[in-house]
Amino acid sequence: MNIPPPDYDKVEKQLWKKHGAEVRDLLNNQDSGLLRRISTFCERFDFDETEVCEKIKNDFMFACCFAKDAKKTGFEEKEAEKYLRMFPNLIQSFRTLPKSGKNAIYIDQQGNMITGKKPTGIKSLDFMWMAGNTHIRCFAAHKVTRESDGAQDHQRNELIRLLQMFEHCNNKEIALFTICDGPYYDKQNLSMLREHERKEPPYSFACPIGDVPKNVEKLLKDLGK
Repeated sequence: MNIPPPDYDKVEKQLWKKHGAEVRDLLNNQDSGLLRRISTFCERFDFDETEVCEKIKNDFMFACCFAKDAKKTGFEEKEAEKYLRMFPNLIQSFRTLPKSGKNAIYIDQQGNMITGKKPTGIKSLDFMWMAGNTHIRCFAAHKVTRESDGAQDHQRNELIRLLQMFEHCNNKEIALFTICDGPYYDKQNLSMLREHERKEPPYSFACPIGDVPKNVEKLLKDLGK
């Protein structure tokens, strides 16, 4: 069965609509997050909070302006996890990794996977799983990048840096996936990452999430599994 990859834009729009529909119920329940957003709005524009609350109750379009930001819900990571879990024969023992703290996982200058102290300028890895019924641990960093500007170039360069550091890895029971989603990763930007892929153990891949399963298959095939 052909399983389509996540449609992040569709999910984001659904979340915005859902959050907009919740605003007036949140106001009735005196939700602390919503009250902070209202207070900030009133401070910025010198509006009366009572009048703003009344307008929220009576004007749905205005109420939607106070919806919780869909982009700050971590939905992209959740959608990626949901997708990867749909391939249990290839992707086993899947875990979403901590973003920070003593259990976060990083790649160090020698290409080793380390926990604890964050190396300067390196992002933590996002996911880990076992490749099929093997002992190969797959680590992944995931980015969803849309518009092209300096900030987005920085996200691409973070992934390139991970691939470069992994070039020093000697552990053949580890693989690295840099998962690049979103329209920013056109042919040119994706090719910049793929210049640093490792084509033999320990493997590394730069690909959109929809190509992760077939790359795990390739990894297993090359290992004769």
